[in-house]
Amino acid sequence: MKYKACESCARSVGLVNVAGNIMMIVIKAYLGVVGGSMGLIADAVHSVADLLATFVMMFGLKLSAKEPNERYPDGFGKSEYMIAICIYIFLFFIGLFIMHDGYITIVEKRPVHPCWFALWGAFFAIAINELMFRQSVCAGNQLNSPSMIAKAWESRSDVYASIAVLLGIIGAMLGYSFMDPLAAFIVGVIILKLCIESIYESILKLIDQVPEGEFAEEIGKAVAGVENVASVGKVLARELGPVLELKIWLHVPGGLTVVQGEAVKQNAEAAIRKTMTRTARITIKLSPAQPDEAAV
Repeated sequence: MKYKACESCARSVGLVNVAGNIMMIVIKAYLGVVGGSMGLIADAVHSVADLLATFVMMFGLKLSAKEPNERYPDGFGKSEYMIAICIYIFLFFIGLFIMHDGYITIVEKRPVHPCWFALWGAFFAIAINELMFRQSVCAGNQLNSPSMIAKAWESRSDVYASIAVLLGIIGAMLGYSFMDPLAAFIVGVIILKLCIESIYESILKLIDQVPEGEFAEEIGKAVAGVENVASVGKVLARELGPVLELKIWLHVPGGLTVVQGEAVKQNAEAAIRKTMTRTARITIKLSPAQPDEAAV
């Protein structure tokens, strides 16, 4: 992690999201009823869905942290992608609901008469959701956690939804009732786009798409000074949730003893880890170098 404080911050994301969503459910529901805003009440229901998604995220993080065993030798890191997909599918249907509700409201010309209480509720929702987004996306990037990043972007979509509610309330207070359902419909489209892209990305990682990055070149530079390494052969990389798995084939002189070979592996792994900025599981295999390859 970049800073020591990131670890404690990341551990608190789940509890912060739970507390934030409970607070928003109570305040938005109350101010929505008192302020006469159907949009704010719907936003409170949205926060209930977010609370459930947060519990799913926390379960995914706990599961992916389990150590590998004989039955699951690769660990449980990929469970995070499944959790992320579940969150985005859940959010996808919320987006459909927002679009449908906005469309019906426009067609039926439902009257909306919110007051200042509802306006303050929308401002509060925007501020809290943005703070939760910033903490979650920062911690998710530091941990390389797909489910935490998924939850972060869900909080950002909540910001857009609350902005739509805010614009709708302001528009309704000024006499333009159609602004509320129109803004909600547009936000629904944005949410659907985010969900489709994120589900696609999670599926690619589930089927072991090679992560971005020139791993062979970077590893070649890292082991350039390791004794008895002639060159880097094949490099395979895949994402296992917060863990990057690397399988590396190094070319070494054919006359090395077993002890010398093990020393090459240990020294090469140590050199590679010095260049890594995230948790990695490294497996190194040795193969004889070609006659024209000179070892260091």
